Amino acid sequence: MEWTGGCLCGSVRYRADDAPHWASYCHCGMCRKISGAPFTGFVEFPAGTFEWLQGDASQYRSSDGVTRRFCGTCGSSLTFEAGGMSFISLGSLDFPEQVVVERHCYTKSRLPGIELTDGLPQFPGPVGGKGGRPID
Repeated sequence: MEWTGGCLCGSVRYRADDAPHWASYCHCGMCRKISGAPFTGFVEFPAGTFEWLQGDASQYRSSDGVTRRFCGTCGSSLTFEAGGMSFISLGSLDFPEQVVVERHCYTKSRLPGIELTDGLPQFPGPVGGKGGRPID
């Protein structure tokens, strides 16, 4: 299955040619800042299956070892890269509803009033590393 996505204005587009490894909702403060939302979702695709199709994503080194990519025109958050892995913003996919989200991470940082009633496992911090990547 081919997964496609991009930014709000359409300047930057990407594709992944394999199923996602996993997906997680992240409640950390950095993800809130980059997305402007109370929490955000990220999806990891297997290494070597992700490619940029159109435009040049701007980048920002948000912390030691973490690079975030976004559209320089409309500001859409697209990816973050850490530890040799690429994590794609769930909301930037053309069909995010096709992704099965498996967990919540950094719930210790969850905003007051956000109740998680979806039954997914909740982790107070990362699950094996930046981005909530599961421990193999």
